[in-house]
Amino acid sequence: MSHQYQAIGWNRQKRLYDTVIAVGVVVYIGTFVGVGAWSFPNATAETLLIRAFGTAAFLLLHVVLCIGPLCRLDSRFLPLLYNRRHLGVTTFLLGLAHGGFAIVQFHGFGNADPLVSLLTSNQRFGSLAEFPFQQLGFLALVILFLMAATSHDFWLKNLAPPIWKALHMLVYVAYGLLVAHVTLGALQSQKSPVPAAFLIAGLVTVLSLHMVAAWREWRVDHRALGAVSDGFVEACPVGTIPEKCATVVSLRGERIAIFRYDGKVSALSNVCRHQNGPLGEGRIIDGCVTCPWHGFQYLPETGASPPPFPEKVSTFATRIVNGSVWVNPVPNDPGTPVESSRISSAEVHSSKEFFVGYVPKTPPGIGRLVRWVVGGSLAGACLTALTLVSNQSGFPPAFFEFSRTQTWKGVLVEQPYPTLVTEQSRYLLVSLGKHGADEQVHAFAGKSVRLQGKLIHRDVGTKGGRVMNERTMNERTMNERTMIEVVPGSIIVDNPTNAAETPEVDLGPVTVAGEIVDSKCFLGVMNPGEGKVHRDCAARCISGGIPPAVLVRNSGGSSDLYLLADAAGRSMPPAAILDRVGEPVNISGRLVRVGESLILKADPANIVRAR
Repeated sequence: MSHQYQAIGWNRQKRLYDTVIAVGVVVYIGTFVGVGAWSFPNATAETLLIRAFGTAAFLLLHVVLCIGPLCRLDSRFLPLLYNRRHLGVTTFLLGLAHGGFAIVQFHGFGNADPLVSLLTSNQRFGSLAEFPFQQLGFLALVILFLMAATSHDFWLKNLAPPIWKALHMLVYVAYGLLVAHVTLGALQSQKSPVPAAFLIAGLVTVLSLHMVAAWREWRVDHRALGAVSDGFVEACPVGTIPEKCATVVSLRGERIAIFRYDGKVSALSNVCRHQNGPLGEGRIIDGCVTCPWHGFQYLPETGASPPPFPEKVSTFATRIVNGSVWVNPVPNDPGTPVESSRISSAEVHSSKEFFVGYVPKTPPGIGRLVRWVVGGSLAGACLTALTLVSNQSGFPPAFFEFSRTQTWKGVLVEQPYPTLVTEQSRYLLVSLGKHGADEQVHAFAGKSVRLQGKLIHRDVGTKGGRVMNERTMNERTMNERTMIEVVPGSIIVDNPTNAAETPEVDLGPVTVAGEIVDSKCFLGVMNPGEGKVHRDCAARCISGGIPPAVLVRNSGGSSDLYLLADAAGRSMPPAAILDRVGEPVNISGRLVRVGESLILKADPANIVRAR
């Protein structure tokens, strides 16, 4: 205990605890990212980091929520509770890293503030399947931030224990939000049942431990008591109270801790003034009732902490009649001295080991259990990382050569979307971030130019239901799935080339079922660049001018990618389709071929949700 605010004393136990946390986090993140990069070489580093930090934070939150009921069921877990705040702050930091990477990746570099984009990109609150799960995660992160920011005893003192405790009970709200965040988000993009099984197992574990602990507490509150005489209630036999420990009884809705020590019995409130810890689960050390949670102490005869500490709890009058302890259920004012009741028998019961956080040495039995638990937890974390990362859905061979700048020559075409037509191929053009290349291209439309950029390509195509690798890829596939991110200011007029725009070939009316994606992410900048998890990013990209495309999956496992234009063959107005991006849609329109590129011309009114 300390009578002033000062830097935390990093005793041996805290240093060991924090070292284990740091090592465990590093091992988990390293395992997840390392195995993920080895197993899925086409996965982007950002995607692996987002998933690694997110799963680590969610796993740690389960541990945090399990520590409390475990300690109520077995006091040998108290060393974990003593430093639980450190684990909670670590959980927030991991969640912050997850959220930070996700906001930058999905909402950054666009035409709106990232936080504004996060809160407004998806407002389908009336649909469970399309519910905006990212907002749920953001709200959970805000709660975890409030808890981490107020974790120091300075806030406990100034907010008052009831308010502080109520604030930190919001962890259960955060947990519920995160369960919904994962269920409505990541699980919908995973084909393997393993992530869902882990979520269900974690939820069942947390609920089961809390229900068992609550049942034990219910037994205390509904324990049958003895007779009532002269305002006193028969509480329990003296012989059932271990020496220097307590029995907890509930009288008139208030829990009372009855302590036996040095041939005497005293009763005081079971609620510690620090964090409402259960004093009755503590023991008497150095003549003081010591709270099992954080070691706050009170004199059993007065309920007051020894000077200079100001904490006080209520005391209760006791008497011993025929070997039973009788308690007056009317509490005295906190800190009121009450004479202890003397025990005629000299019988002494041995008590089990007891952990106090500020004592340098942990009792051997408790230490052994904690070492086994911590070691098992670290091994379990590694196994969890391996299982989760190896059961991710596959990543398509899509690439963004961001570290390699190349030079191309050709003719610039402005409609329906900026395109560079070379002697061999057609390349869609985009700008940095979530922006189209319209402004860069407008002044050079129809001219022969030279430009620099970075290649974006999806190297696996399909034809006739057969998957082809890069070496066997035909011209049509390469043209359909290739793009250039233009280096700003690199476009210059060049000598005329033999490249020429190909006439449009009308393939007739079609109706297709698919998903509207932003072509830049889908072709390689994000991997995976499709599905609900990517929906907000796709909406932000398309609103910034990235060409929209329709991904159509065929029955044989192949897929087609059509650029989406309006009925006149010009660029599709983003506002007309943003509310249908990343969702299953049915589109009726006219399919045309320009060179080897396929363009679907459709009126926005003919784009309808498939569900």
